[in-house]
Amino acid sequence: MATPAPRNVLSAALLAAAAFAVPAYAAEAAKPGAAPKPDPIALAAPADLSAAVGAIEKATGAKAGKLPFGDAATEGRSFEVEPALAERLLAGSHETFKRAGLYLFRYERSFGVGGEKDKLAVLPTADHRVVIRKVGTAQAHHGLTSEKVIAWLDVLAKDEPFELLEIGTDYLAGRFERTPKDPSALARRCAEFAPELVAGRASTLDLLAAEIKTNRTLYLIW
Repeated sequence: MATPAPRNVLSAALLAAAAFAVPAYAAEAAKPGAAPKPDPIALAAPADLSAAVGAIEKATGAKAGKLPFGDAATEGRSFEVEPALAERLLAGSHETFKRAGLYLFRYERSFGVGGEKDKLAVLPTADHRVVIRKVGTAQAHHGLTSEKVIAWLDVLAKDEPFELLEIGTDYLAGRFERTPKDPSALARRCAEFAPELVAGRASTLDLLAAEIKTNRTLYLIW
């Protein structure tokens, strides 16, 4: 397995890669002479968890496995998928699965290091709070427990609604439903709650503000 990168490097890497699927595809397609991007993988709404697992396996070629966190190991399934394929699947099927009562999300990014794959999961819930509690917060800095993260997100959602596509033990990421009114203020708000975002790299705050403005990116790391 690839050696984990330092927190500040991960912050910059995710933000630099960021933009989640649909905006990224749209931006690339808008560039003159840009090569066509693969379409998002839009799966049909599954009838239940078993149907969802079968559809994901067929679409990605990845065999479902057990989840590594908490009691979710008996309630959901995990998939190791090539990063580009993971982006396409989240872009095309996250919302459809959620409407069907299932949460499709990424819980570990590989950043393409050493040929490693991303890790996706599907759980039988449509509530990101349930997912955050099941995934848990490992070695949380600054006392950011799952309940504190959930409470902060609940307040944020009242001002800036969002959708979470990634929920890991030490980070979460997603997209705001609309471009936030004050990206710089929102970046500071995120960094105040999760200081690891800018630890050792002051320029990350500007990068985060730019991602919020351009791609409506929501990102926290702890």
